[in-house]
Amino acid sequence: MLKLHTQCKNLAVAVFTLAVSSTGLLAAYTDPTVLTIEGQQQHPLEQYSVDHLRSDFENVVVETRTPWTKEGEQIKYRGPHILDVLRKHGLDGADSIQFVAFDNFVSEIMLSEIKAYGPIFAIDRACQDADRKRGRCKTGQEFTALTKEEQGPIFLVWPYDQLPSDYVPARNSIWVWFVVAVRPLQ
Repeated sequence: MLKLHTQCKNLAVAVFTLAVSSTGLLAAYTDPTVLTIEGQQQHPLEQYSVDHLRSDFENVVVETRTPWTKEGEQIKYRGPHILDVLRKHGLDGADSIQFVAFDNFVSEIMLSEIKAYGPIFAIDRACQDADRKRGRCKTGQEFTALTKEEQGPIFLVWPYDQLPSDYVPARNSIWVWFVVAVRPLQ
């Protein structure tokens, strides 16, 4: 009986330890406004809030449609080039990169694709007249932060019309919404 009690106690400790350690792993992804840059073995190298993505990197504008916008509809997105973020952390030599979304969706993208098409971590979109009428954008304000309904706060955006035609819809998984982490794969 004592042996059974000890085994149950050991099992309970093991389950508790597993639960605590697994929540520690998920803790890095509890905030959709933070991008975690990971190295090998998913070791966090750096974390960037949306504000830091705005201030720590050159932000560029990509005017594009997406696979979900109407034909001819263009949206101006703003954010840092993904390659710049990867390069800052020495990840620009990986074969491919995994992009992890807040909902645990994972997309693997070849670094050659990133280099060829220059996607961005979109964090803002251009203000529109409707935004000004609703008070979301003030007079003179050019951009507004992406909302959850707009695939933000961090949305992996590509220059749609530069992509090969076979990417649509075969590669729609490259348009990652709610990005919270990136990691290299060799």
